[in-house]
Amino acid sequence: MRHGRMSRQTDFKYDVMAIGAHPDDVEHSIGATMLYLRDQGKKTIVVHMTHGEAGTYGNRETRDAEARAAANYMGADLMWLDFEDTRISDSFESRLRLIRAIRDIRPRLILCQYYEYPLMHPDHEATGQIVRAAFRLCRFRNIDTGQEPFWIPNIAYYLHPFDIKPTFVFDATAYHERWLELANLYGSQLNAIPGYRDRLMARRQYAGNLIDALYGESFVCDRPVRVNGLDMTLF
Repeated sequence: MRHGRMSRQTDFKYDVMAIGAHPDDVEHSIGATMLYLRDQGKKTIVVHMTHGEAGTYGNRETRDAEARAAANYMGADLMWLDFEDTRISDSFESRLRLIRAIRDIRPRLILCQYYEYPLMHPDHEATGQIVRAAFRLCRFRNIDTGQEPFWIPNIAYYLHPFDIKPTFVFDATAYHERWLELANLYGSQLNAIPGYRDRLMARRQYAGNLIDALYGESFVCDRPVRVNGLDMTLF
């Protein structure tokens, strides 16, 4: 072993670990991608950092119920990490919490919110920063969590600023109606926050336009991407 690097991992438990600061972040941002992964037979898990309990609309019980319904619709497993809503911060203890989760879930790919986007909720940025660090640290054996260290092949970030060029865009057009059904499971947010539905649609149309499609979900990778096969897929 050199520079703390490990040999390539082969004992994965999940194909994809999708992480969001609040219930609905994953589903509203990359729900079509998650539905595609389900249809491809991939094993996925959605990890919510918080229960969204500090939001203006809804409460913890409502948003937990919405999250369970959404996970069931996506055919995904579900986990909460119980950070406090609006108070997520990048600290070593926060990184350790993510390292423990990653080492337990053992994913081939992590999908997470982008780590530098001042216009968004500060929990989004903090989540991206924590996961970005944990992704790199969870391979080190001397970071002791009572688990085996773990090497992850890929990480991709969603919900990034518009001035950041995506690394790839998933064509979400064929999944648009199913995405709408999924998105509507979070009625406490989609039907209550003024202008929220329109903003979601605008982002999806913008991403789709980048690849000459009606709707898209865009991702950014800040390191070289390891792909599998001639189809250039991360999944």
